[in-house]
Amino acid sequence: MTGKRGRPSAAERLERHERVVDVVIRMLIDHGYDAVTFDRISAEAHVAKRTLYADFGDRSGLVRAAVRRQHPTDPSAGDLRAAAIEIIAHLLSDEAIGIHRAIIAAADAALAAEFYDEGPARAQRILADRIPDPDAAPILFAALLGEPHRRRLLGLSEAPDAAQVEAHVDATLALLELGPVRRAHSD
Repeated sequence: MTGKRGRPSAAERLERHERVVDVVIRMLIDHGYDAVTFDRISAEAHVAKRTLYADFGDRSGLVRAAVRRQHPTDPSAGDLRAAAIEIIAHLLSDEAIGIHRAIIAAADAALAAEFYDEGPARAQRILADRIPDPDAAPILFAALLGEPHRRRLLGLSEAPDAAQVEAHVDATLALLELGPVRRAHSD
């Protein structure tokens, strides 16, 4: 073996973490939750199982890391509109829809609870920090996801582009009187 010896640098650890999460996401999307095993992830990500256990703890830790990637990590950054756009763009992406489908198919209550805490509940906390009544965050979140998310989960529509996400967020915020009414300019 011709690799360097010693502890990896912070950059190397971050690259390894991202590589592992990429593999977990691909496994979830392509093969479902049952495919996410330490043996398979170790082999595909070229990371020792011992390192995976140290970094992620267990299989749920691997899945939590994949779910976390779907949400903004800095709840203090950006206004309501910017946060909503980022959340919705991620949650309507092919990657997020694939993960959501895998979690539903797993039919595991504990996994579903962890998914909810790391996903929807986290997004709602981010939104709650930006609205006058934080208790209304679940309503805002439901309105933002609503029909577009349902259609994506069922495979009835493609992932929206940036302009479609922005238009949907703007319409939702205007409807709920949480943002200005934005109209498309016609030339």
